[in-house]
Amino acid sequence: MTSTDVLDVRARAKREQRKRRILNVLYLLFGMLLFFVAWWLLSLEASPFYYDIPPPIDAIQHFLGNLGTSSEMRAKFVHACPDLHPDRATNWLRQVGSSLIGYKYTNEGLLPGDPRPIPLGQLPEGCYGYAIHLVVTIIRILIGATLGTVLGITIGLSSLVFPKVAQVFTPVASFFGTAPIFIAAPFFVIWFGVEVPIMTTMGLVTFYTTLLMYFFSRRAAENISVGIVESALTLGGSPRSIFRWVYLPGTVPEIAGGFRIALAGAWGLGVLVEVLGIQVGGGHLIDIWRFLIGLIEAPSALVALITFFGVLAVVVDGILVVIIRFLTRWSESGRRLGL
Repeated sequence: MTSTDVLDVRARAKREQRKRRILNVLYLLFGMLLFFVAWWLLSLEASPFYYDIPPPIDAIQHFLGNLGTSSEMRAKFVHACPDLHPDRATNWLRQVGSSLIGYKYTNEGLLPGDPRPIPLGQLPEGCYGYAIHLVVTIIRILIGATLGTVLGITIGLSSLVFPKVAQVFTPVASFFGTAPIFIAAPFFVIWFGVEVPIMTTMGLVTFYTTLLMYFFSRRAAENISVGIVESALTLGGSPRSIFRWVYLPGTVPEIAGGFRIALAGAWGLGVLVEVLGIQVGGGHLIDIWRFLIGLIEAPSALVALITFFGVLAVVVDGILVVIIRFLTRWSESGRRLGL
């Protein structure tokens, strides 16, 4: 009788879990539907925003029509891709790689007989579409967020085991953490220049994520029961073993929730830096269409690009929730943070 009751409880719990997951998906779809309905209402002729907000269908058609190759970009955009080396001209992955690190081929320093850069008008067709810019931005932000997470967790958890690390890093993190991170964006661009995205976009996202993950990892470690740490010390645990077997697994659920928050802010921060002056990326597309705002297709382009990054952030966050639930399925707090 007892075993039957246990099986019934487990089956009921699984049904409730499936119901919650279905409801979460329905809430997400309903929210997106409300967003597009509000967008459509604001674009109606009777709306005071009629001239500023294009209909959703126009923005979607513009985005899809310019995703691969855009004749408008070819005609109007001053700079679509970095100057490319001839042996990289037909390799799309190499174009993305050179754009990520900001490497530009110029005529300066070339020896006689060396390959010359390709003129702007002879760039590959892919350079005149949105795809390469958006892929570069996504990779930059994900790399920066990953590096910042690794650094923040490492410094945050090690500061609990080694107090001297906390004495050095905590004042610095507290100082920069109190200032809005968006204020630092123009200074990164001014200091490192617009042609070095590895130090501007990725650098600022890494810096921002490191600060957030440092505080999240410290708070997560401080929430671990003191009795668990004392038991590990009683059993002869060293600082290294306690870090590996107590702090790391015990802080995963809260750190995972903190990473969601950090990544959500990283999307807007990365695009903002590109708007300020990076020559390749989704923010660069927004910046160029901002200068062409008088053209009839400019509002559609701006709204379409901004909406793309918003939808992308929601999709990536949904994928991250699934991963968090899988990694922290043993933890009730992890499941709550993954909702």
